[in-house]
Amino acid sequence: MSEKMQALVVTRPGGPEVLQVREVDRPRLRDELDVLIKVKAAGINPADWQNRKNGAVYDGEGSSQKDPTILGIDGVGVVVEAGRDVVNVRVGDEVWYVDGGYAGNPGSYAEYKVVRADYVTAKPKKLDFVEAAALPVVALTAWEAVFEKAKVTRGDHVLVHGGAGGLGHIAIQYLTSLGARIATTVSNEAKAAFVRELGADIAINYRKESVEEALHAWRGEPGANVVFDFVGHGNFAASFAHTAPYGRLINTVVSDWPVEGNGPAEWKNLDISFVNIGLPQISRHHAHRLRQTAALSQIAELVDRGSLRARIDRVVSFTGVGEAQRALEAGETLGRPVLLISGE
Repeated sequence: MSEKMQALVVTRPGGPEVLQVREVDRPRLRDELDVLIKVKAAGINPADWQNRKNGAVYDGEGSSQKDPTILGIDGVGVVVEAGRDVVNVRVGDEVWYVDGGYAGNPGSYAEYKVVRADYVTAKPKKLDFVEAAALPVVALTAWEAVFEKAKVTRGDHVLVHGGAGGLGHIAIQYLTSLGARIATTVSNEAKAAFVRELGADIAINYRKESVEEALHAWRGEPGANVVFDFVGHGNFAASFAHTAPYGRLINTVVSDWPVEGNGPAEWKNLDISFVNIGLPQISRHHAHRLRQTAALSQIAELVDRGSLRARIDRVVSFTGVGEAQRALEAGETLGRPVLLISGE
Protein backbone atom coordinates (compact mmCIF):
# COMPACT_ATOMS: atom_id res chain seq x y z
CA MET A 1 0.00 0.00 0.00
CA SER A 2 1.42 3.37 -1.01
CA GLU A 3 2.24 5.93 1.66
CA LYS A 4 0.63 8.59 -0.56
CA MET A 5 -2.88 9.07 -1.92
CA GLN A 6 -4.89 11.39 -4.14
CA ALA A 7 -7.32 13.78 -2.43
CA LEU A 8 -9.44 16.80 -3.26
CA VAL A 9 -8.44 19.57 -0.86
CA VAL A 10 -9.08 23.21 0.01
CA THR A 11 -6.63 25.62 1.63
CA ARG A 12 -8.79 28.74 1.64
CA PRO A 13 -12.50 29.61 1.42
CA GLY A 14 -14.03 30.37 -1.94
CA GLY A 15 -15.93 29.04 -4.91
CA PRO A 16 -15.42 25.73 -6.72
CA GLU A 17 -12.14 27.07 -8.12
CA VAL A 18 -10.41 26.61 -4.73
CA LEU A 19 -10.79 22.81 -4.94
CA GLN A 20 -7.45 21.20 -5.78
CA VAL A 21 -6.48 17.59 -6.53
CA ARG A 22 -3.27 16.86 -4.63
CA GLU A 23 -1.04 13.98 -3.61
CA VAL A 24 -1.05 13.87 0.20
CA ASP A 25 0.08 11.47 2.89
CA ARG A 26 -2.14 8.44 3.37
CA PRO A 27 -3.65 8.56 6.88
CA ARG A 28 -2.59 6.09 9.55
CA LEU A 29 -4.55 4.55 12.39
CA ARG A 30 -4.52 6.89 15.37
CA ASP A 31 -5.08 4.08 17.88
CA GLU A 32 -6.28 0.49 18.12
CA LEU A 33 -9.96 1.53 17.87
CA ASP A 34 -9.61 2.91 14.34
CA VAL A 35 -10.09 1.39 10.90
CA LEU A 36 -8.54 2.43 7.61
CA ILE A 37 -11.04 2.48 4.77
CA LYS A 38 -10.29 2.45 1.05
CA VAL A 39 -12.93 4.93 -0.04
CA LYS A 40 -14.88 3.81 -3.08
CA ALA A 41 -17.39 6.67 -3.33
CA ALA A 42 -18.63 9.67 -1.37
CA GLY A 43 -21.76 11.75 -1.38
CA ILE A 44 -21.60 15.38 -2.51
CA ASN A 45 -23.62 17.19 0.15
CA PRO A 46 -24.61 20.80 0.92
CA ALA A 47 -22.34 20.78 3.98
CA ASP A 48 -19.38 20.19 1.67
CA TRP A 49 -19.90 23.30 -0.44
CA GLN A 50 -20.83 25.30 2.66
CA ASN A 51 -17.55 24.32 4.36
CA ARG A 52 -15.66 25.18 1.18
CA LYS A 53 -17.40 28.51 0.74
CA ASN A 54 -17.60 29.75 4.32
CA GLY A 55 -14.02 29.14 5.32
CA ALA A 56 -14.40 26.23 7.73
CA VAL A 57 -10.84 25.25 6.88
CA TYR A 58 -9.03 24.86 10.20
CA ASP A 59 -9.95 24.42 13.85
CA GLY A 60 -8.12 24.41 17.15
CA GLU A 61 -7.30 20.73 16.88
CA GLY A 62 -6.11 20.88 13.28
CA SER A 63 -2.51 20.31 12.30
CA SER A 64 0.04 22.88 13.38
CA GLN A 65 1.28 22.66 9.81
CA LYS A 66 -2.16 23.81 8.66
CA ASP A 67 -2.70 20.81 6.42
CA PRO A 68 -5.25 21.36 3.65
CA THR A 69 -8.80 20.41 4.55
CA ILE A 70 -10.25 17.35 2.80
CA LEU A 71 -14.00 17.80 2.39
CA GLY A 72 -16.61 15.04 2.18
CA ILE A 73 -18.72 14.31 5.26
CA ASP A 74 -19.78 10.78 4.33
CA GLY A 75 -18.41 7.85 2.40
CA VAL A 76 -18.56 4.19 1.45
CA GLY A 77 -15.68 1.79 1.11
CA VAL A 78 -13.80 -1.32 2.20
CA VAL A 79 -11.95 -1.82 5.48
CA VAL A 80 -8.28 -2.49 4.65
CA GLU A 81 -6.78 -2.22 8.14
CA ALA A 82 -8.27 -2.51 11.64
CA GLY A 83 -6.87 -1.76 15.07
CA ARG A 84 -6.39 -4.66 17.50
CA ASP A 85 -9.32 -3.56 19.67
CA VAL A 86 -11.86 -3.32 16.83
CA VAL A 87 -14.62 -5.93 17.18
CA ASN A 88 -17.56 -4.72 15.05
CA VAL A 89 -15.94 -4.85 11.59
CA ARG A 90 -13.14 -6.80 9.90
CA VAL A 91 -10.73 -6.27 7.04
CA GLY A 92 -12.66 -6.77 3.80
CA ASP A 93 -16.00 -5.53 5.14
CA GLU A 94 -17.95 -3.09 2.96
CA VAL A 95 -19.01 -0.18 5.18
CA TRP A 96 -20.50 3.29 5.21
CA TYR A 97 -20.23 6.16 7.67
CA VAL A 98 -20.75 9.86 8.36
CA ASP A 99 -17.42 11.30 9.51
CA GLY A 100 -14.92 14.03 8.72
CA GLY A 101 -15.04 16.76 6.12
CA TYR A 102 -14.35 19.42 8.71
CA ALA A 103 -11.11 21.08 9.75
CA GLY A 104 -9.09 18.76 11.92
CA ASN A 105 -10.76 15.60 10.61
CA PRO A 106 -10.16 14.85 6.91
CA GLY A 107 -13.19 13.80 4.92
CA SER A 108 -13.88 11.29 2.17
CA TYR A 109 -12.87 13.24 -0.94
CA ALA A 110 -9.78 11.03 -0.81
CA GLU A 111 -8.62 7.51 -1.62
CA TYR A 112 -8.30 6.52 2.05
CA LYS A 113 -10.02 7.58 5.27
CA VAL A 114 -9.43 6.73 8.94
CA VAL A 115 -12.57 6.41 11.07
CA ARG A 116 -13.15 5.18 14.60
CA ALA A 117 -14.67 1.73 14.12
CA ASP A 118 -17.61 2.56 16.41
CA TYR A 119 -18.83 5.02 13.79
CA VAL A 120 -18.89 2.68 10.78
CA THR A 121 -21.46 0.03 9.96
CA ALA A 122 -22.23 -2.33 7.11
CA LYS A 123 -23.47 -0.69 3.94
CA PRO A 124 -26.66 -2.04 2.31
CA LYS A 125 -25.93 -5.37 0.66
CA LYS A 126 -28.23 -4.68 -2.29
CA LEU A 127 -26.44 -1.49 -3.36
CA ASP A 128 -23.14 -1.01 -5.10
CA PHE A 129 -20.72 1.60 -3.75
CA VAL A 130 -21.99 4.47 -5.91
CA GLU A 131 -25.63 3.80 -5.07
CA ALA A 132 -24.82 3.53 -1.37
CA ALA A 133 -22.81 6.76 -1.36
CA ALA A 134 -25.91 8.75 -2.25
CA LEU A 135 -27.51 7.91 1.09
CA PRO A 136 -25.66 8.31 4.42
CA VAL A 137 -25.98 12.05 5.12
CA VAL A 138 -29.38 12.57 3.50
CA ALA A 139 -30.89 9.40 4.91
CA LEU A 140 -29.61 10.16 8.42
CA THR A 141 -30.71 13.81 8.33
CA ALA A 142 -34.16 12.88 7.04
CA TRP A 143 -34.34 10.12 9.68
CA GLU A 144 -33.75 12.58 12.51
CA ALA A 145 -36.17 15.09 10.99
CA VAL A 146 -39.02 12.65 10.32
CA PHE A 147 -38.75 10.04 13.07
CA GLU A 148 -37.12 11.95 15.92
CA LYS A 149 -38.39 15.52 15.54
CA ALA A 150 -41.66 15.63 13.61
CA LYS A 151 -43.64 12.89 15.35
CA VAL A 152 -45.71 12.35 12.21
CA THR A 153 -48.80 10.17 12.53
CA ARG A 154 -50.96 8.47 9.92
CA GLY A 155 -53.18 10.96 8.09
CA ASP A 156 -51.11 14.05 8.94
CA HIS A 157 -50.92 16.58 6.12
CA VAL A 158 -47.23 17.20 5.57
CA LEU A 159 -45.39 19.71 3.38
CA VAL A 160 -41.86 18.88 2.22
CA HIS A 161 -39.95 21.86 0.84
CA GLY A 162 -37.43 20.70 -1.76
CA GLY A 163 -39.01 17.30 -2.24
CA ALA A 164 -36.94 16.37 -5.30
CA GLY A 165 -33.62 17.11 -3.60
CA GLY A 166 -31.36 14.73 -1.73
CA LEU A 167 -33.09 15.19 1.62
CA GLY A 168 -36.58 15.67 0.31
CA HIS A 169 -36.84 12.53 -1.78
CA ILE A 170 -35.71 10.39 1.16
CA ALA A 171 -38.10 12.12 3.57
CA ILE A 172 -41.02 11.48 1.22
CA GLN A 173 -40.29 7.74 1.33
CA TYR A 174 -40.14 7.75 5.14
CA LEU A 175 -43.39 9.73 5.32
CA THR A 176 -45.13 7.39 2.90
CA SER A 177 -44.28 4.48 5.19
CA LEU A 178 -45.97 6.35 8.06
CA GLY A 179 -49.18 6.90 6.12
CA ALA A 180 -48.83 10.68 5.86
CA ARG A 181 -50.54 12.83 3.23
CA ILE A 182 -47.70 14.57 1.40
CA ALA A 183 -47.41 17.85 -0.48
CA THR A 184 -44.07 19.08 -1.74
CA THR A 185 -42.62 22.11 -3.47
CA VAL A 186 -40.76 21.75 -6.76
CA SER A 187 -39.39 24.06 -9.45
CA ASN A 188 -40.30 22.21 -12.64
CA GLU A 189 -42.44 19.43 -14.08
CA ALA A 190 -39.65 16.85 -14.15
CA LYS A 191 -39.25 17.22 -10.40
CA ALA A 192 -43.04 17.14 -9.97
CA ALA A 193 -43.24 13.80 -11.80
CA PHE A 194 -40.40 12.43 -9.68
CA VAL A 195 -42.00 13.29 -6.31
CA ARG A 196 -45.38 11.94 -7.38
CA GLU A 197 -43.68 8.67 -8.28
CA LEU A 198 -42.27 8.55 -4.74
CA GLY A 199 -45.70 8.99 -3.16
CA ALA A 200 -46.42 12.72 -2.92
CA ASP A 201 -50.10 13.60 -3.25
CA ILE A 202 -49.45 16.99 -4.81
CA ALA A 203 -46.44 18.84 -6.22
CA ILE A 204 -46.59 22.63 -5.89
CA ASN A 205 -44.52 24.57 -8.43
CA TYR A 206 -43.54 27.49 -6.20
CA ARG A 207 -42.42 29.48 -9.23
CA LYS A 208 -45.91 29.49 -10.71
CA GLU A 209 -48.37 29.24 -7.82
CA SER A 210 -48.89 30.32 -4.24
CA VAL A 211 -47.83 27.64 -1.78
CA GLU A 212 -50.32 28.92 0.80
CA GLU A 213 -53.23 28.80 -1.64
CA ALA A 214 -52.27 25.36 -2.92
CA LEU A 215 -52.11 23.99 0.63
CA HIS A 216 -55.51 25.48 1.48
CA ALA A 217 -57.08 23.95 -1.62
CA TRP A 218 -55.52 20.56 -0.84
CA ARG A 219 -56.25 20.35 2.87
CA GLY A 220 -59.40 22.45 3.05
CA GLU A 221 -57.90 24.77 5.67
CA PRO A 222 -54.71 26.82 5.98
CA GLY A 223 -51.30 25.21 6.26
CA ALA A 224 -49.93 21.72 6.83
CA ASN A 225 -49.73 19.89 10.15
CA VAL A 226 -46.00 19.36 9.64
CA VAL A 227 -43.60 21.33 7.44
CA PHE A 228 -40.07 20.22 6.59
CA ASP A 229 -37.89 23.10 5.45
CA PHE A 230 -35.00 21.46 3.61
CA VAL A 231 -34.33 24.68 1.65
CA GLY A 232 -33.72 27.25 4.38
CA HIS A 233 -32.61 30.86 4.08
CA GLY A 234 -35.66 32.95 3.10
CA ASN A 235 -37.80 29.85 2.85
CA PHE A 236 -37.58 29.32 6.62
CA ALA A 237 -39.41 32.56 7.37
CA ALA A 238 -41.94 31.84 4.60
CA SER A 239 -42.61 28.41 6.12
CA PHE A 240 -44.26 29.98 9.16
CA ALA A 241 -47.21 30.84 6.91
CA HIS A 242 -47.22 27.29 5.47
CA THR A 243 -47.63 25.68 8.90
CA ALA A 244 -51.06 25.19 10.43
CA PRO A 245 -51.85 26.44 13.95
CA TYR A 246 -50.32 24.06 16.52
CA GLY A 247 -48.27 22.60 13.69
CA ARG A 248 -44.65 21.49 13.62
CA LEU A 249 -41.90 23.09 11.54
CA ILE A 250 -38.54 21.31 11.14
CA ASN A 251 -35.57 23.14 9.60
CA THR A 252 -32.22 21.68 8.51
CA VAL A 253 -30.49 24.78 7.05
CA VAL A 254 -29.05 27.75 8.94
CA SER A 255 -31.49 30.60 8.26
CA ASP A 256 -32.59 34.01 9.49
CA TRP A 257 -35.73 34.38 11.56
CA PRO A 258 -38.59 36.45 10.13
CA VAL A 259 -38.12 40.20 10.45
CA GLU A 260 -41.03 40.19 12.94
CA GLY A 261 -39.04 37.87 15.20
CA ASN A 262 -40.80 34.87 16.71
CA GLY A 263 -44.19 36.61 16.78
CA PRO A 264 -45.77 34.69 13.86
CA ALA A 265 -44.73 31.37 15.41
CA GLU A 266 -45.92 32.24 18.89
CA TRP A 267 -49.27 33.51 17.60
CA LYS A 268 -49.89 30.16 15.88
CA ASN A 269 -48.43 28.06 18.71
CA LEU A 270 -45.91 26.47 16.36
CA ASP A 271 -43.45 23.83 17.52
CA ILE A 272 -40.15 24.57 15.73
CA SER A 273 -37.24 22.12 15.66
CA PHE A 274 -33.84 22.01 14.03
CA VAL A 275 -31.64 19.18 12.76
CA ASN A 276 -27.84 19.40 12.54
CA ILE A 277 -26.34 15.95 12.17
CA GLY A 278 -22.81 17.39 12.26
CA LEU A 279 -23.09 18.48 15.89
CA PRO A 280 -22.15 15.13 17.51
CA GLN A 281 -18.93 15.04 15.49
CA ILE A 282 -17.98 18.68 16.03
CA SER A 283 -18.77 18.49 19.76
CA ARG A 284 -17.12 15.04 20.01
CA HIS A 285 -20.21 13.58 21.68
CA HIS A 286 -19.62 9.84 21.59
CA ALA A 287 -23.10 8.73 22.72
CA HIS A 288 -24.87 10.76 20.04
CA ARG A 289 -22.47 9.46 17.41
CA LEU A 290 -23.30 5.90 18.43
CA ARG A 291 -27.00 6.75 18.14
CA GLN A 292 -26.44 8.02 14.59
CA THR A 293 -24.44 4.93 13.65
CA ALA A 294 -27.28 2.75 14.92
CA ALA A 295 -29.67 4.73 12.73
CA LEU A 296 -27.42 4.08 9.71
CA SER A 297 -27.71 0.35 10.44
CA GLN A 298 -31.52 0.63 10.45
CA ILE A 299 -31.41 2.61 7.22
CA ALA A 300 -29.31 -0.13 5.59
CA GLU A 301 -31.94 -2.67 6.63
CA LEU A 302 -34.68 -0.54 5.03
CA VAL A 303 -32.71 -0.41 1.79
CA ASP A 304 -32.12 -4.16 1.76
CA ARG A 305 -35.85 -4.76 2.33
CA GLY A 306 -36.62 -2.61 -0.70
CA SER A 307 -38.29 0.12 1.38
CA LEU A 308 -35.85 2.93 0.53
CA ARG A 309 -33.95 3.97 -2.56
CA ALA A 310 -31.81 6.93 -3.55
CA ARG A 311 -31.93 8.93 -6.75
CA ILE A 312 -28.46 9.72 -8.13
CA ASP A 313 -28.26 13.05 -9.92
CA ARG A 314 -24.81 12.47 -11.43
CA VAL A 315 -21.57 10.57 -10.83
CA VAL A 316 -18.32 12.55 -11.11
CA SER A 317 -14.57 12.21 -10.58
CA PHE A 318 -12.47 14.63 -8.50
CA THR A 319 -12.41 17.11 -11.38
CA GLY A 320 -16.21 17.19 -11.58
CA VAL A 321 -16.90 17.94 -7.92
CA GLY A 322 -16.76 21.72 -8.37
CA GLU A 323 -19.52 21.73 -10.99
CA ALA A 324 -21.59 19.26 -8.95
CA GLN A 325 -21.30 21.50 -5.89
CA ARG A 326 -22.30 24.53 -7.98
CA ALA A 327 -25.38 22.72 -9.29
CA LEU A 328 -26.28 21.54 -5.79
CA GLU A 329 -26.05 25.06 -4.38
CA ALA A 330 -28.15 26.42 -7.27
CA GLY A 331 -30.90 23.86 -6.71
CA GLU A 332 -30.40 22.26 -10.11
CA THR A 333 -29.97 18.68 -8.90
CA LEU A 334 -32.52 15.89 -8.89
CA GLY A 335 -31.45 13.58 -6.10
CA ARG A 336 -27.85 13.38 -4.84
CA PRO A 337 -24.57 13.83 -6.78
CA VAL A 338 -21.91 11.22 -6.02
CA LEU A 339 -18.11 11.27 -6.24
CA LEU A 340 -16.67 8.01 -7.59
CA ILE A 341 -13.16 7.58 -6.20
CA SER A 342 -12.21 3.98 -6.90
CA GLY A 343 -13.92 1.57 -9.25
CA GLU A 344 -11.53 -1.26 -8.36
